[in-house]
Amino acid sequence: LGLILAAFLGLRRKSPAPLPIQPSSTEFVPPTATITDAAPAFPLLIWWAISSLIAFSFAGEKMPWLTVHITLPMILLTGWGMGQIIERLDWVKFRERGGWATLLLVIFFIGFSRVLIMGLGANPPFQGKELGQLSATGMFLFSVAFTIISAASLAWYLKYCQTRDALRLTTLVFFGLLAVLTVRTAVRAAYIHPNDATEYLVYAHGATGIKDIMAQIDTISSRTAGRKTLTVEYDSSSPDSGVAWPFTWYLRHYPIKVAFDKPGSDLRGAPVVIVDQKNFDTIKSFVGTDYYQINYIRMVWPNQDYFNLTWDRVMGVLTSPALRSAVWQIWFNRDYSQYAEATNETGFTVPDWSPSDKMQLLIRKDVAAEIWNYGIIQSTTIQADPYVQGKLVISADLTFGTNGTSDGQFNAPHGIAIAPDGTLFVADTNNNRIEHFSATGQFLNSWGSFSDITVGDAPLGTFNQPWAVTVSPDGKFVYVADTWNHRIQKFTFSGTPVKMWGNPLYDPTTTDPFGIWGPRGIAVDAQGRVYVADTGNKRILVFDSDGNFIQQIGSEGLSIGQFEEPVGLAFDPRGYLYINDTWNQRVQAFAPNADGSTYSPLLQWDIAGWYGESLDNKPYIASDSQGQIFVTDPEGYRVLEFSTNGGFIRTWGDFGKGAENFGLATGVAVDPDGHVWVCDGANDRVMRFTMP
Repeated sequence: LGLILAAFLGLRRKSPAPLPIQPSSTEFVPPTATITDAAPAFPLLIWWAISSLIAFSFAGEKMPWLTVHITLPMILLTGWGMGQIIERLDWVKFRERGGWATLLLVIFFIGFSRVLIMGLGANPPFQGKELGQLSATGMFLFSVAFTIISAASLAWYLKYCQTRDALRLTTLVFFGLLAVLTVRTAVRAAYIHPNDATEYLVYAHGATGIKDIMAQIDTISSRTAGRKTLTVEYDSSSPDSGVAWPFTWYLRHYPIKVAFDKPGSDLRGAPVVIVDQKNFDTIKSFVGTDYYQINYIRMVWPNQDYFNLTWDRVMGVLTSPALRSAVWQIWFNRDYSQYAEATNETGFTVPDWSPSDKMQLLIRKDVAAEIWNYGIIQSTTIQADPYVQGKLVISADLTFGTNGTSDGQFNAPHGIAIAPDGTLFVADTNNNRIEHFSATGQFLNSWGSFSDITVGDAPLGTFNQPWAVTVSPDGKFVYVADTWNHRIQKFTFSGTPVKMWGNPLYDPTTTDPFGIWGPRGIAVDAQGRVYVADTGNKRILVFDSDGNFIQQIGSEGLSIGQFEEPVGLAFDPRGYLYINDTWNQRVQAFAPNADGSTYSPLLQWDIAGWYGESLDNKPYIASDSQGQIFVTDPEGYRVLEFSTNGGFIRTWGDFGKGAENFGLATGVAVDPDGHVWVCDGANDRVMRFTMP
């Protein structure tokens, strides 16, 4: 508005005639010297304002602070324009009548604004006879009357003034009210909501949770370890370096601070841990119930619904009374409650704001019991990780594979299977192929290429991220779970395609046994029947060797015999079927009847792991010749070994790239000699372990 006003005044302005300078008796001035107002400040500011508006509309990030660069020349022009009006106003007459006129103008603008707000708001007048509707109508009529009376009084009061002076006074009062709003906004942004994303100037801004955590750490340190001597572990994981920003700075006075890239067993025992939201699930495998977990917000951004604006979206707001009122409440009061209701969205209150980056402060329970008064929190003897006493350090005695697409290389390998002749088949998931290796890791063969059945043809022999592979008992055929083509494929031992089955475009409301969705586990029993973990449909499907449906085991649910995200499948020497029921955090065992035609739930045991529900946290399972059960804990970076009845025996692995570590423990298999083979999906390798 100020830019438009200044441009109008500047274009209409006439330069006064140059005034000759009178030479004094004491100094010589050339007779041609004159004083002129021909300095180019006005056109320069006009150019600056227009070019900035255009430039920042098309270049750079659309961030709120860039409005400073856009509005600065407009502010200067507005000041110039106000100066022109002040200089031209007849202040002699203003002193006679201006005080009352100013007051009436303020009343008029306020009343007129109320009329517009109420008429265009979510509860307009004249909508009905309910109490709320009548109240809205009454307030609207009062505001209209208020506005008309003030306008009439103002017209009578200024009837003796020149029209130009009346317009000048009106303009000054209008911009004076805008100045009051500007001061109100500035005070609110700087002193009332300085750290809250309800203010649009708070962009990629550290939230109050940072200082809240530091206050907790200072208190714990001073009352347990001494001032600034507490051991603090903090998450510096990639991408974006976890909570290293800003805690590397805030913890600068703490000499015993340890940054970690991935949660591991070395965190156990740390008094205090600060963890980024990307590792919330992963860290549970290591701290379990031994820590209190307190949630905080680390960084906030303002609501970003202004991204990707289109004319349809703009018109949708302008034509919707509810949205018009909601946007007004955001602009005027920084109140998002109406907007949340109108859009049916969440994340508009400070404690649960979105978009934001979250973090957790983990405090060991016995430490918390020392500092929290009156015994409200008692120390606990619950062990964070029930497997810690059985943890061994076992190094792989054979490792092969690196990241790549060449023969013998991998990209996120998952499933692994041992053939009767001792050779290995690996599902090279992101390379969309199956690779065949000797018992010593020598590359033998590979087959497969990429296809996506949801966007086109997916011929037999092509894959979209195969996650699991198994071999028939006679060693003649290889079966593959072609996960995101939602089907099973059968190949000869040398990789020749034989058959495929599945119906990826099925209606999920039906019970179609071929309606497979995201299969991630596959196994073959002694009779050659194929068992498929239909992960997305929470069931196990059984087919004969040619893909003819036989039966379904289980359904979605929490009870024994039901599943939530089944993944790994394995048979023990007795023919019992073991299933990783991932999201129920348990292993279930099913026993066959006498002829092996049906399976019934036999037993189950809980897994202190598998906490996360990420795409990668899918565990696999295997059995050795003695019936011992091995399961992977992918985001726990370890393998767990159990007895046939679910008794814990031992575990090994931690995060890392060494021979004793995993980046992501995925597929697992046991060869006839008792070696345990594990796919490391993050480090793109296969590892062989000889059990002590």
